[in-house]
Amino acid sequence: MHTMEKWDDLKFVLAVATAGNLSAAARKLGVNHTTVSRRLSALEEGLGTRLFERLPDGLTPTPAGSEAVESARRIETELYSLDTRITAQDTELEGPLRVTAAQLIFQSGLADTMARFARLHPRIELSMNAANEILSLHRREADVAIRVTDRPDENLFGRLATGQNRTFYASREYLRSHSEAFASSSSTEAIESVSFKWWGKQPPKEVRARFPNAHTTVVCDDMIATQSAVRAGMGIGRMPCFLGDTDPELERVPGFELSRYFDIWVLTHPDLKNVERIRRFVRFAADDFKANSGLYLGR
Repeated sequence: MHTMEKWDDLKFVLAVATAGNLSAAARKLGVNHTTVSRRLSALEEGLGTRLFERLPDGLTPTPAGSEAVESARRIETELYSLDTRITAQDTELEGPLRVTAAQLIFQSGLADTMARFARLHPRIELSMNAANEILSLHRREADVAIRVTDRPDENLFGRLATGQNRTFYASREYLRSHSEAFASSSSTEAIESVSFKWWGKQPPKEVRARFPNAHTTVVCDDMIATQSAVRAGMGIGRMPCFLGDTDPELERVPGFELSRYFDIWVLTHPDLKNVERIRRFVRFAADDFKANSGLYLGR
């Protein structure tokens, strides 16, 4: 009789339960769909019981599966805690340092910051995870996170690196072809707007107040997509100053004031704040953002 003696067995069970289907679990584990299916079937066969019900919309744990999932979560939590406690004892300026941030933050200057840090500390093994999804510092998916937020996790330790501002941008050609409308404080011209999906289908209120006949041409769910749409002349779009001001194909739309955008924080797990390589990087990165705050504030 097969028993669930290996953490790998529970890891597969937990991934399937969390993801709800084999494909998503495979992506999380970094393997293919067939591997997850085969491992799960072999485990169930060896145990002589089903751990998951196969339903049209995904997999749901059976009572036995739920017990396995709860055990897996407890073991995973303890393993992460052990890993954190061991890492916290590290006082050397060497070893791995995993940094996560949105792709745009790496592009805007974080990659340069990390390059200079690497030259100062060549024995530290840096890795970058350009993830728009939020990786967990508590689960040790990263050592340091650069977060764009006004509400950082209160259970994390870190520093406010810089504030940010935003405004509206358009392509040079779009500004030229609508120069009369943009020269006016109020215009009936049907100015086109690039919008975000969480705004709904209408242009933002600042645009509607100045251009009552404005309409949305495209709805985006990502800042890179917004930048691309604005560059392509699909209308005016709001974006952070560090993105719009550094794009040679874009210009600020006249008549719109700067408005506050989310802050940038450099964060780590509180138990790791005194690990020398992490402590130094948090300070180095935060100081670098602060030194370049004019870029982020649009000054």
